[in-house]
Amino acid sequence: MINRKRKNLFIKIFSSQKLLALLGLIIIILISLPLAKNVSRRYRINQEIKELEKEISALENKNLDFKELVSYLESDQFVEEQARLKLGLKKEGEAVAVISGPTTGESPAAATSSPIYNIPGLEKIQPAKPISNLERWWRYFFEPSN
Repeated sequence: MINRKRKNLFIKIFSSQKLLALLGLIIIILISLPLAKNVSRRYRINQEIKELEKEISALENKNLDFKELVSYLESDQFVEEQARLKLGLKKEGEAVAVISGPTTGESPAAATSSPIYNIPGLEKIQPAKPISNLERWWRYFFEPSN
């Protein structure tokens, strides 16, 4: 008799629609939490892959520029230009003309604003901007490090 009452109570509890709905909701939540974590992780990984692909593309472009610069620096044209500018050499049949600079005491390099060497790709390289000590401390304390 007691065993039969327990079975009836058990059947009443699990046949209740509210309890079944609550149990189903709990199961759905337990399944969806790991799924949401995986979706979030996959999104972050895809974003990181896109950033790395952009970085690879930029580095490949920079590498190509450096290869062009190296090929120019290894060319006969560059060697000849440097021999003319630095060593004062000339080809047979050429005449060397010396242009005197300003007489105000300025150096000839200061008088001209254009560079002496015309190396392709050199204008793309920008010197690093010096960072003040105050800015370094600010970054150290207030900017998150990677």
